[in-house]
Amino acid sequence: MTLKAGIDEIARSLDGLHPPWLPAYDMRAYAAKVDSECGYGSDMMVAIEIDTRMFEEIVAFVHVCGAFASLQPSTARQYACVRNDSAEIDDVLALNASRACPTYTGLLKSLGASSCDVRWIDVQPQ
Repeated sequence: MTLKAGIDEIARSLDGLHPPWLPAYDMRAYAAKVDSECGYGSDMMVAIEIDTRMFEEIVAFVHVCGAFASLQPSTARQYACVRNDSAEIDDVLALNASRACPTYTGLLKSLGASSCDVRWIDVQPQ
């Protein structure tokens, strides 16, 4: 499975929970950047570093999708992200796009959360 196919497959499996404003970043370019910057002499170590970073990207992608998704109405609770302001999202998307190699981890960090710390608030279903 290619890197793009992996992200696309995850987006499909989220069954409509993937926010329409979330761009598709070039994971091949990011993998090439990691490869050129990691500094390891061993191909095996380079591959491990790339795999680790790609896993972090997938986790960040899922967290961003989850933070902005509305769960199915049949679910007892719905969650909304504390930061759900479209102007703020547009600003963060523009900032992330201005980087040499935009990533989902960079987007998540810019939104003010890490993949281990997505801030949620409970809201009652309507």
